[in-house]
Amino acid sequence: RFLLCMNIKDGKSRLNSGINNTVDMKPSEPSSADSSSRQDKATHGAADMTRRMVCGGLAGMIAKTATNPLDRIRMLSQTGEHGIVGSSTNKRITPLQLYKSILQNEGILGLWAGNGANLLRVFPAKSIVFSSNDFYRGVAHNLYFGSDDG
Repeated sequence: RFLLCMNIKDGKSRLNSGINNTVDMKPSEPSSADSSSRQDKATHGAADMTRRMVCGGLAGMIAKTATNPLDRIRMLSQTGEHGIVGSSTNKRITPLQLYKSILQNEGILGLWAGNGANLLRVFPAKSIVFSSNDFYRGVAHNLYFGSDDG
């Protein structure tokens, strides 16, 4: 049968096409080489999952750090604790005014105030999401196209 699928084993998106020739063979008894091969695959799988978790967590932290100034301005505008003098409750403060106020009162690092707590929350969440996505994509691939185990 003809297959057209994504190769997700090595983490690269490559389009593979070819003919899948299957030959029915009697299952043989597992040898010691087969059990050591299974152990190597399990060790590689655990290391690969750990690598994916760390990469996902770091990617989430970088994204959150890059967008934290916008998040800080959003939070200040929602809570009304922006500290701009002379602003009445009827007058709306624009994001640009909030940005300038943060820079004047707190300096450039004020845009990243509270980022450390966000990073502690983001790392585990994004690492689990990233690694689970790849794991379940592989499971779905194996269910749809069949197992690659030989």
